[in-house]
Amino acid sequence: MIKTRILSAMALASMISMPLAQAQTSGCNNNTSGTDMIGRLANKENCLNNRVQNLQQKNRDAVEARQKKIDDLRDKYTNAPEREREKLQGKIDEQKNKLNQVTQDRTKQIDQLRADQKAQHDRIKALSSKTRQDFRNLGRLN
Repeated sequence: MIKTRILSAMALASMISMPLAQAQTSGCNNNTSGTDMIGRLANKENCLNNRVQNLQQKNRDAVEARQKKIDDLRDKYTNAPEREREKLQGKIDEQKNKLNQVTQDRTKQIDQLRADQKAQHDRIKALSSKTRQDFRNLGRLN
């Protein structure tokens, strides 16, 4: 009786750990010493953190580039004749719209990555409490 429960618990643990073993994030440094489940999960979390930081940096760079373009167009606008001012104002408005769109898109991506991190943390927490509860129940059944 006890052997079947132990075997079923081991089978359940192996079934749960298989998807986690394949949960490596591409493009990350997987050469660390984390070969166990906790190490792989820590590596995945580090990869997600790196992706968030990279997206934030790209966002800052894109915003700075757009802002520079807007400033350059404003300089042209102040020195331009009346007819060209209308064209330049249209370009300035277009760049502002692109700047807002880039900011919104990057913010959505970063929010999604953070939500993925939180979901992973919640899954780990649930798995931990389930495992603890299973071991407590196993001890009571003896």
